[in-house]
Amino acid sequence: MGSGMGLYSSFIGRKFKHIAEKKYEDIIKHYKEFLLTEEERKVPEIRSILMPLDRYVKDVPMELYETISAYEAGVLLVYILDSQVFELVRQTLSLEASEEFRRREEVMGEVLLNNLAKKLESCGLRVQRRIFFGNKSDDVIKLAENYNMLAISKNYGAEITKTSPLSPLVLKILQHLEIPVIIY
Repeated sequence: MGSGMGLYSSFIGRKFKHIAEKKYEDIIKHYKEFLLTEEERKVPEIRSILMPLDRYVKDVPMELYETISAYEAGVLLVYILDSQVFELVRQTLSLEASEEFRRREEVMGEVLLNNLAKKLESCGLRVQRRIFFGNKSDDVIKLAENYNMLAISKNYGAEITKTSPLSPLVLKILQHLEIPVIIY
């Protein structure tokens, strides 16, 4: 029994000592990784929230604004334009087609960033916006290192289907993060 579980362990130990001490020790041994340590039970302080957006993020539920506004946090809205897709369009179609595609994507990104920023600001949050070319998963993972929380749409990076309730990109991002995540 590690010291991390101190309080609970000693309480349970005293309470059930005579009943099934051996059984209790077995349970602790087998389920140790599922029990929270003192450190894990502390509520993390959320000062900054990263919120990645793209063409697949259609609607942001009102509950998300309410949840995020409960924190006194700054929010970075980031719209990442997939550089590989642009390169593909340029190679398969033309430079002109690629430029047109880029312009449309940037306009769509700016509109989405501005709409969400207004809603978040009306909830009293400080909001920054960024739009750039990059890798939608790698850049989010890299950016998240400097944030206390990630708020991400289950559609980020791809349309979701009945068989896959989360986009593959969201799954990839989640596997690399240590911070709390809100998926909407």
